[in-house]
Amino acid sequence: MQQDRPLYVINRPAYSLPEFDGEFDKKKRTFPIGEKVKKCFRFKICSKKKKLCSGSRLKSLLFRHLPILSWLPKYKVKESLLYDVISGVSAGTIQVPQGMAFALLADLPPVNGLYSSFFPLIPYFFMGTVHQMVPGTFAVLSIMVGIECLKLAPESHFMYHNATLNETQLDTIAMNEARLGVSATLACLTAIIQMGLGLMQFGFVAIYLSESFVRGFMTAAGLQILISVLKYIFGINVPPYSGPLATVYTLKDIVYGLPDTNLASLVFALVSIVVLITVKELGAHYRHKLPFPIPVEIIVVVVATALSGPLDLPEKYHMNVVGTIPLGFPAPVLPTVSQWSEMLGTAFSLAIVGYVINLAMGRTLAAKHGYDVDPNQEMLALGFSNFLGSFFKIHVICCALSVTLAVDSAGGTSQFASLCVMLVVMVTMLAFAVFLKPLPKSVLGALIAVNLKNTLLQLADPYYLWKKSKLDCVKSVEGVKIVTYCAPLYFANAEIFRRKVIKKTGLDPGKLLLARKTFLKKQQKELEGQMKQSKKRMSTSLSQHQLQNDFNPDNGNPYPPPSPQSYVNFHCSDIELGNQSPDPDQPGSSPVTLDSQPMPFHTLILDLAGVCFIDLMGIKVLTKMNSNYDMLGIKLYLANVQAQVYEELEGGGVFEEGSIAQGHLFLSVHDAILCAQQRSRNTGGSEKSLPDGQEKFPNFLEEEKRDLEQELF
Repeated sequence: MQQDRPLYVINRPAYSLPEFDGEFDKKKRTFPIGEKVKKCFRFKICSKKKKLCSGSRLKSLLFRHLPILSWLPKYKVKESLLYDVISGVSAGTIQVPQGMAFALLADLPPVNGLYSSFFPLIPYFFMGTVHQMVPGTFAVLSIMVGIECLKLAPESHFMYHNATLNETQLDTIAMNEARLGVSATLACLTAIIQMGLGLMQFGFVAIYLSESFVRGFMTAAGLQILISVLKYIFGINVPPYSGPLATVYTLKDIVYGLPDTNLASLVFALVSIVVLITVKELGAHYRHKLPFPIPVEIIVVVVATALSGPLDLPEKYHMNVVGTIPLGFPAPVLPTVSQWSEMLGTAFSLAIVGYVINLAMGRTLAAKHGYDVDPNQEMLALGFSNFLGSFFKIHVICCALSVTLAVDSAGGTSQFASLCVMLVVMVTMLAFAVFLKPLPKSVLGALIAVNLKNTLLQLADPYYLWKKSKLDCVKSVEGVKIVTYCAPLYFANAEIFRRKVIKKTGLDPGKLLLARKTFLKKQQKELEGQMKQSKKRMSTSLSQHQLQNDFNPDNGNPYPPPSPQSYVNFHCSDIELGNQSPDPDQPGSSPVTLDSQPMPFHTLILDLAGVCFIDLMGIKVLTKMNSNYDMLGIKLYLANVQAQVYEELEGGGVFEEGSIAQGHLFLSVHDAILCAQQRSRNTGGSEKSLPDGQEKFPNFLEEEKRDLEQELF
C-alpha cells in the first residue's frame, strides 16, 4: 500500500519584479556618505595598528609557512608515535622499490629514485600541511622527465668507437651522469616556478582543472607508462624515441621484438605480478583486521634478488639487472642554467601537474581526518622540496600515492611517519643498496604495471560520464525557451554567454536580422528600379500624347488613354527574388512575395539565479540581445535576478534608458512562464506565428516606400 505523502500546493498570482516590489513595499538599501567615510577611516586606523604590531605579524607568517610549529606542540606521543613509526617503516619498504622503478621510467639510473625518495622529504616535514603526505616519485612525472632527458641527452651523444673490439659502444656512465644533470636542472626550474606561483597566491589554479580532466590525463599517462615498461617485462631492447608518436613507435618495436623475448625476465615478471596482485587484493579485503599493510613490494624485491644473485641467473640468461648502486649521499651539483630555455615548457607543465596531484590527494586526506589544507602553502612546500632535492640529482616529485595511502591505512597521523620513511630510504642508500645489484629490471617493471591498475580502470570513465550527464525529466513548454547560466556575467565571458544562448535556442537573432537587412537592400534596389522604369514609361507616354495632340485633330478628347502602371509587392522571399526575371515592359510581372517561416518560440526566459555579478559588458550583451529579439517579435524575460545583480542593472541605466522593461523581470521561472503563456493567449496565438521580423519590418518597409515615392515622383 502506497504511503500517503504530504501535498505541496502554491496558490498565488504570478508576479513580475515591479509588481512584487510595489505590493510588498520594497525598501531600497542606502549607504550614506558619512558611514562610508567612517568605515574608510576605521580601516586605515586598523591598518596602521597592524603595521605597528610587527611581532604578531611575524609570528603569523612563521606559523603559516612552517606548519610544524602548529602541530608539533600538540603532538600526542603516547597515542600517535607508535602508529607513525609502524606506518612509516612499512611505507618506507614501498618507497624504496617504487622509487627505483619510477627512475627507470625517467630513463635514469635506479639510484636516482632513492635520491628522489629522500631529499625532498626534509623540507616537506617542516612546511607541509597534509599530515599523512609522503612526497616521492610519481609515474606521470617520471615519464615526463624521461622525455626531457631523452631529448637533451640522447644515446647518440655518448656513442664511441672501441678500437680493441672494433665496434661502436655506448658510454653508459657518462650518459647517466649527463641525464642526472638534466633531471636536476629540470627539478630546479620546476621548483622556482612552483615557489613563484605560491608566493603570488596562485594556488587557485587547481579549481580550473576539473576531476574529469585530471582523471583523463592520468589514464592517458597510465597507458603510456604501461607501454614504456613492457620492454623491461619482456626483456626486449627497444631504442628510445621522443616526439608526438614516440609511444606508437615504442609499441611497434615491442610487438616486432616479441620473438626475442627473454624468457627468464618474463618469468620473473609474471610471478611477481601474480604475487603482487594476490597479496594486494587479500590485503584490501582484510585491511580492517591487519595492523598495517603488508609490504609485499619489498618482499618481492628481496626474494627476487635472493634468487637472481646466488644462482647467477643474470649471466646465464642475459637478463637486464639494476646493476651497481653507489652507496652514500651524492655530492651536491649546481643546475645548468643555460638549459632552462629549452625545458621551460616542460618545467611549467611539471609544476602544475605535480601540484594538482599533490593537492587532490591532500584534500582527500584532509576531508577524511578533519583538518584544512592551505593550497598556496602546499605549492610553496612542494617547490621547496623540489628545490632542495635538485642539488642532489633528483627528478621532479609530488605525492607518492602508494606510499601515502600505506601511511594512512596503517594509522599514521603526522609527518613523523614521513620521517620514518626517510630513515628507511637513508639506511638503504648507506648500506643495503649494494645488495640490489642482481635485481632484474623486469621485477621493477612488474611493480609499476601492478600499481597502474586503478589508473587503467579509469578507461571506463567515458561511459560513466556519458551516462551521468544526460538530463532526466526535462519538460519543454510550447513557444518558450528557458536558458540557465551559472556564472558571473562580465567582460571575460559575455561572448560565451551569448553563444550559449544561441546554441541552446537554435536561433541566432543577429544573423537573422543581418539576412533581413540584406533582403531589404535588395528589395529597395528592385523597388527603385521599378519606380525608375515606371517614371520613364510615364515620361515617354506623355511625350507621345503631346505629339499625338499636335497632329491628331481629336486632340481635344477629354478622356485620354490610361498610362501604363507597375505593381510592387513588399512581401517577397529571397528565393523568389533570385529566380524571377521581371520584364520592365510588362506591368503585370510576377508579384514579389515574402513568405517567412514562423518563429520557433515567442518568449525567451533567462534564469539568472546562478549569476552573482554583472558588469557593463554583461549589461551591454543583455540589452543588445533584448533589442535583437524584440525586432523579431520575441520577448526576453529575466527570472531569479539576485538583489546585487538587480542593483547593477539599475546602476547601469538599463531601466532608465528603456533597454529592458522592468516588467520583464520575474521572481521565478514559473512566474515568467505563466505570464508568457497568458500573453500568448491574449494575442490569440499571433505571436507564435509571427513571421521573421513582421512586427518591426513592415513599418520600416512602408517608410522606405514613401521616401522612394516622394523622391521619384
